[in-house]
Amino acid sequence: MRNIARRINRTQRSLVLIAGMVVATFAATMPATGASPETSVRAGGDTSAEQPVTEKAAREALEVAKKIKRTQSVRGSRQVVPGRHVAGRPDATLALTDLWNAKDSLDGSGKAAARELLARPRAATQTCSDVVCVHYTPGKGGNRATVAYAAQVRDVVTKVHNVYVRSGYRKPAADQAVTPGKVDIYLENLYDEGYYGYCAPETKVSKTAATAYCVLDNDYAASEYGSMNTPTENLRVTAAHEYFHAVQFAYDAGEDRWLMESTATWVEDEVYDSINDNRQYLAYGQLEDQRKPLDNSNASNLGIYGNWIFFRYLSERFTKKRGDLPEVILGIWNRAPSTYSTAAIRKSLAARGTTLKTQYARFAAANLAPSKSYSEGRAYYPPVYDGRTVLRAKKQTVKGKHTLKHLTYASQRLVPKKVGKGWKLKVKVDVARPAANTAVVTVFRTDGTRGVYYLKPNKSGVASKTIKGFSSKRIRKVEVTFANASSNFKCGKGTAFSCRGVASPDKATHRWSAKVYR
Repeated sequence: MRNIARRINRTQRSLVLIAGMVVATFAATMPATGASPETSVRAGGDTSAEQPVTEKAAREALEVAKKIKRTQSVRGSRQVVPGRHVAGRPDATLALTDLWNAKDSLDGSGKAAARELLARPRAATQTCSDVVCVHYTPGKGGNRATVAYAAQVRDVVTKVHNVYVRSGYRKPAADQAVTPGKVDIYLENLYDEGYYGYCAPETKVSKTAATAYCVLDNDYAASEYGSMNTPTENLRVTAAHEYFHAVQFAYDAGEDRWLMESTATWVEDEVYDSINDNRQYLAYGQLEDQRKPLDNSNASNLGIYGNWIFFRYLSERFTKKRGDLPEVILGIWNRAPSTYSTAAIRKSLAARGTTLKTQYARFAAANLAPSKSYSEGRAYYPPVYDGRTVLRAKKQTVKGKHTLKHLTYASQRLVPKKVGKGWKLKVKVDVARPAANTAVVTVFRTDGTRGVYYLKPNKSGVASKTIKGFSSKRIRKVEVTFANASSNFKCGKGTAFSCRGVASPDKATHRWSAKVYR
């Protein structure tokens, strides 16, 4: 889902995060699909089979979904609501998906309310290609759309559909009632609701998959959505994002929300490379906030959009394409129906002869120098670090520690100051639980080059790296980076992480020391 409230600058971050807490409670109460509370899933078992949702969680899902249609009551009568949109409003796609998964646990009146919220919009006519139908009411104003615009939407979504199919993805499961065999797109004035677009699952077609319909704005007028992008650009990236949700539902409509949103945000720039709308979310992902777990799906966490950068890293690291898109992300979604998000990633990487621990550490190191690590990295946010220590020309040893949650990293910066020739720096790390954790030392030289050294801790977690010529004229800084790649989970614990589980193990405390000598 693309929400108007997400188009914000960095100074507004705290306000949006606070507002987003309106749905955070629900995010922590929905159970994992297919994992009982006592199930321990360490290697990624089948967590996609349905599990009954508690009545309490189902009611909370209903209340969150009601907030989407804030100009419409559950009974469907239109209401006048002042203002345009509110920062922190629920993510429409995720809220409707959660409600769809929870609806069977509601009582009679709750089921009726859920049916109305999940119901398709109404439209007077349609224009179709061989794969999609766009439903709209001709005209201008209100929920109406022009004939020319409806045709443009039809052509854009058809192009997006063909890109995904050529790239090996499943076709969205099409309904057999409204327009049999085709995916339905509806046009409404979504600006008044506070959204760019959304998709919703509708009818179950397998243990994990469901049909879907999508809703896009009826014009993306610059007078409403601003001039950062043109109306056509907004249509294109929104169509790429939302239609990818329809594709995801054809795999697993109960998949972890972070994987859904991060990959949908990632694919925007893959389909429409020149628009770059997804860069605005990088401030909330691990490029800037590396201490928040990569798989944090809490409703108040905008990192589920900003962490598209992880999938950009993977797609630039593993460049083989199928059709128009990098194959590595397809490999993840091919595995998603039989497991949970991080296990699917592990399995996809294993098929390429590597591990999540290795790639997550490389991802952490890449984020220290985005301009040198990513094809468009010069336009990304500058790197961040967790600690900074200045080292002078004298024999000394400094030390410290970092405690990290699963799928987070931290970097300690060591800076030589007025250090001449002949000095050396020996970095020693003590990595906790080296089976899942590791460390990287990156040397940034004054000539613009860098050396990246992936340490290999012994069984006790100890490793070291000696940097010769540790002088201020040669070396600008040294970064010591710890990465906790723990990604096995005890599922069904009601958390906002992978499979609603608890990482096993989760926290780890790493220690470092740096000795300056000659």
